Amino acid sequence: MLKHLLDFGRQLLALTRKTEQHETDIREIREELKEMRIELRAISESLQTVRSEHLVDRTVASRDQENLVLRLENALLRIERGIPPGGAGEG
Repeated sequence: MLKHLLDFGRQLLALTRKTEQHETDIREIREELKEMRIELRAISESLQTVRSEHLVDRTVASRDQENLVLRLENALLRIERGIPPGGAGEG
């Protein structure tokens, strides 16, 4: 009977230690998750910024390309009409 009681006490002590270790592990995991969420938010914000900058760059590039096409068309029209390059309004 005493042996069973001692075994039960040892098991109870072992379970108590395991429970404390699990609680410590859970706290650490929660802290890591919290840090990962913060990092994920920062990455998400960075991606949004990059996306916005990319859209602005595409818009500017598109406008620049349009301007170059118009200048080329204008130059070709001048050549066809025999007007010297660099006339009024260009510059």
